Amino acid sequence: MTESIDVAIIGAGIIGLAVASEVARAGREVYILEKNDTFGREQSSRSSEVIHAGIYYSSDYLKTRLCLEGNRLIYELCETSGIPCIRCGKIFIAAGNAEVEELESLYNNGRNNGLPLKKLSRRELLKLEPNVEGIAAFLSPTSGIMDSYALMRYFLGKARESGVQIAYRTKVTGIEKIPRGYKVIAEEPSGRTAFNTRVLVNCAGLYSDGIAALAGIDVDEAGYGLHLTRGEYYSVSGGRNMVNSLIYPVPSPLGPGIHVCLDIERRLRLGPLFYYVDEIDYGIDSSRKSEFVRSGVMKSLPFIGPEDIEPESAGMMGTLYGEGEPVSDFIIRHEHERGLPGLINLIGIDSPGLTASPAIAIHVSRCVDEILN
Repeated sequence: MTESIDVAIIGAGIIGLAVASEVARAGREVYILEKNDTFGREQSSRSSEVIHAGIYYSSDYLKTRLCLEGNRLIYELCETSGIPCIRCGKIFIAAGNAEVEELESLYNNGRNNGLPLKKLSRRELLKLEPNVEGIAAFLSPTSGIMDSYALMRYFLGKARESGVQIAYRTKVTGIEKIPRGYKVIAEEPSGRTAFNTRVLVNCAGLYSDGIAALAGIDVDEAGYGLHLTRGEYYSVSGGRNMVNSLIYPVPSPLGPGIHVCLDIERRLRLGPLFYYVDEIDYGIDSSRKSEFVRSGVMKSLPFIGPEDIEPESAGMMGTLYGEGEPVSDFIIRHEHERGLPGLINLIGIDSPGLTASPAIAIHVSRCVDEILN
């Protein structure tokens, strides 16, 4: 690793790779530092792979604006670069009368965000999804599914073509402010290493609050402390080709709630079931199966019984809000006001981070250009 570079990016998940692919320029030296032995090993590789439309949050949220732009960019990338995706649409369903008002509120929020949503009559719902039940529904036609691993490979390939270097098995252990940037200290297989960088971009995902703390930020005072949530997915036996779209219930306090997850091969899963945890754990068992059985989406899927679902996988997500607290926005911030010019923090990039990733990369790249130019 050279003694001094232009940009160092911590984290090789979907966001770090997207940012690297966008900030690279001729003559600009850019490194990615990743503590795992390859890219996308944590939050990025354990998602539902949904291309979100931008329905859930207020139009003044940064995550909403980036999701809307990212949705457009994702489909463009998939078309031009051969990344597998399906614009299958997403249907939101009220299974009972108690959910109709909340469904209407969600519909109105999406319309206010400029989305081409369509309310469905019962006949229209049955025509689109003959195996799905509900008393009210609407369609989000710009929602879809994609191969997230293929998108990460695309971003990595683009970054490398532009000269970006990536250091795996390299864990950042120290960050020191210096006159023109930062000294980054890391542990790699051969031992301790250190180098200087003019710009430091924190894309460390689940560990991003810890990286901010290494840079000298009081994460509690700044509101940067992350809460760990675990999301569990269950496979559905015999469910292939039983639904054509993503099927979502009205949201839960932690997000979309358990919903139908199709993969690019149209294999059917249910999830994620989110709940707060104290530590990162990717193990999976059947201890919460009853919560899947009682979930709102199961009421809309009469062809699935308890005997048809089995635990499959689990993922982790870092959120800026704790249990019972309102959902918060993404933090993407150049920390010059904290006396840390050249440090860009990306913290709490939860859902819809995958969809927003190309738009986030453009947003960060503009910030990097302002710092270096």
